[in-house]
Amino acid sequence: MTFSVAANELPDLGDSSVGNLPPHEEKRIAEMTVRELRRSGEVLDDIEVADYLNRIGYKLVSASNENRIQFRFFPLLESSINAWAVPGGVIGINSGLLVLTQHESELAAVMAHEIAHVTQHHYARMVESQKGSGFMTLGAMALAILAASRGGGGDGPIAAVAASQGYQTQRYLDFSRDFEREADRVGMQTLQDADFDIRAMPTFFDRMQKFYRNVDDGAFAFLRTHPVTSERISDSEARAAQQGYKQRADSIDYLFVREKVRVRQLGTQAALVHYAGTTSQKKYANEAAQQYGYAVALLQAGHFDAAWERLVLARTAWPAGHAMLEALAGNIRLAQGQYAEATALFSKGLERYPSATALQYGELDVLLRQKKSAAVVTLAEAGLAYHSSDPGLYKRLAEAYEHLNQPGPAHRALAEYYALMDEPTAAIQQLQIARRAGGNFYELSAMEARMRELREKVGEDGKKKTGDN
Repeated sequence: MTFSVAANELPDLGDSSVGNLPPHEEKRIAEMTVRELRRSGEVLDDIEVADYLNRIGYKLVSASNENRIQFRFFPLLESSINAWAVPGGVIGINSGLLVLTQHESELAAVMAHEIAHVTQHHYARMVESQKGSGFMTLGAMALAILAASRGGGGDGPIAAVAASQGYQTQRYLDFSRDFEREADRVGMQTLQDADFDIRAMPTFFDRMQKFYRNVDDGAFAFLRTHPVTSERISDSEARAAQQGYKQRADSIDYLFVREKVRVRQLGTQAALVHYAGTTSQKKYANEAAQQYGYAVALLQAGHFDAAWERLVLARTAWPAGHAMLEALAGNIRLAQGQYAEATALFSKGLERYPSATALQYGELDVLLRQKKSAAVVTLAEAGLAYHSSDPGLYKRLAEAYEHLNQPGPAHRALAEYYALMDEPTAAIQQLQIARRAGGNFYELSAMEARMRELREKVGEDGKKKTGDN
């Protein structure tokens, strides 16, 4: 394995001796983590999965009474069983862990546990306890967590940390028993306050531990950085026993999302084999979710008619309807080139589920496919009036302006896309291109002001690097 960046080239993200990390330092670490995470190519690019995780995440954050940290939850296409958090509220959930969960409360339990590590400032407290030992900065620790989540592969700063720190990195990433017990306690309280089943935490940890004993193939990365002991499980079970029993049914959102993630994790052909078996033998707890997963796999394989047949079965099994079913229907018709029906499906879906981002994207994608770029501009700009921080809308807006041969607005839209993706340097470069394309006094002044904002974010080094061409 080769590593392209040496340890001394890592970004300087603060003194390792900082115990109570200032909010601006936490924010800086979070931004760096998100940037490296997206550059790694491991973020699962699926707005329905991302929206779902953020809905569950913020339900838990609200119950934790933490309003100082802007949490962000990312789905990762990684089969290892893991979840992690860094200072500043960035939390990653591997697809392997999501698929392993049997109930929504189990997923919420892991997320609540990770939220607790952040709200209780465990990383900063770990570094503080090792003051004077020559340990890495908190920023380097954040990169090391990413390296651990991906098995230490790849290159760049993430892999550089993994290579340079070695055993010491892993040793300090392992949370102490006291921190794990505190995360369990705080997380279980958050679960209860958010109306999830608190028994899910000891149940899921116990199941992971048993699987790990039987199949020690390195898949359970979570257990390496969050050692689960029998004592911890017993303590969690005792806390749960003090509360009255309250069963919580899984939401259909969770069931659909889990199957969609399963398709991506298995790959198209393996997913087709999987769902052919579960549906024919009726090996499922929820038929609608299984038929939905099968339809997603068939669409991915290019079997559009068969995908539609499975979608019909999913709708029959779940007659109440759902935004994900409507989005899948529209995308099947779009793939078939049936633009009028696809447009009608997305439009009617939005009337019923106006907050479903995937349906809004679908409506724009049909127009883009038909080269109706002016209509895309109208709809996208209307959407941005209400959701100004939606990178997907800016990306489609940029594509529409490019088709209309309007380079200035296209590059300005692309600049906002990059800014929202935590790539301020790329955003500045797009604005410089847009400025050379010309514009009126107001537009040029707005671009100059926006570049100043972005340069402040990059810092003085970023300003010198991008120049003022």
